[in-house]
Amino acid sequence: MFYTKLKNLVLATFILAAGNTFSQTILAPADTIFAALDTLNEFHYGEISVHWDVVNETDSEMILMCTRNFIDTVSPYNYPYVQSTEENPVAGAYEKFCWGTLCYNFGTDASSSNSALIVSLPPGVTNNTFIGYYYPHDVVGTTTMEFCFHPAETDTLALCKQITYVITATSGLEDGIEIEGLSAITSVYPNPIDGSGWIEFNLRSGEVGVLIFRDVTGKEMKRVGSLVYSGRVNIEASEFAQGLSFCTLEVDGITVHTERFIVIR
Repeated sequence: MFYTKLKNLVLATFILAAGNTFSQTILAPADTIFAALDTLNEFHYGEISVHWDVVNETDSEMILMCTRNFIDTVSPYNYPYVQSTEENPVAGAYEKFCWGTLCYNFGTDASSSNSALIVSLPPGVTNNTFIGYYYPHDVVGTTTMEFCFHPAETDTLALCKQITYVITATSGLEDGIEIEGLSAITSVYPNPIDGSGWIEFNLRSGEVGVLIFRDVTGKEMKRVGSLVYSGRVNIEASEFAQGLSFCTLEVDGITVHTERFIVIR
């Protein structure tokens, strides 16, 4: 299992007491996890788990459900979920999550609204039962999911947080994998970037690549296509938000390598 414990989700005073109205969904800062299929399949059985603590910092008790939304998914993606068997193998990445006393089946959109299963969170209390699971199932690419914690009677009164999974075929340069002869991003310089910089790449003969730049939420910010052989793509810090960004090299729609870089101003 590939495990990561992320920062607390703080349910603050924007969730108002009963009788007040509030219709804005709050989006907490996103998280991004990088994983490689060779490492996952060898050591972690293809499973990634994300643990969040949910903290009630209001003065009122909260009765909360959890709802999962897809922002962007790889292809193929197994949703609505179909059980794979030897007789009927099903391709595609998939997911499930736990909240409260239950872990919900693959592809479930929301936790139960049954009063016996819903999560009660008194003022000042932290709930640590949320776990999000992701199974790449040998599919490389980027998937972004959003989990929203909200009262049972409405999903417009919520704290929502996104998680982006960036799955590559191999663990790449950071783990010392030899990439000679493979298509890959070979350099990001300078890193951090303040002003101008560049991304260097290498593609195998006959392959055509695309460099896709995304922010921490998985939103695409820039795309440079029709890349062949080896070369350099110039980038400007002004094109990106300050902080962490990602550059992904795709060949025929398949992610082959992702590198992260920092933008400073």
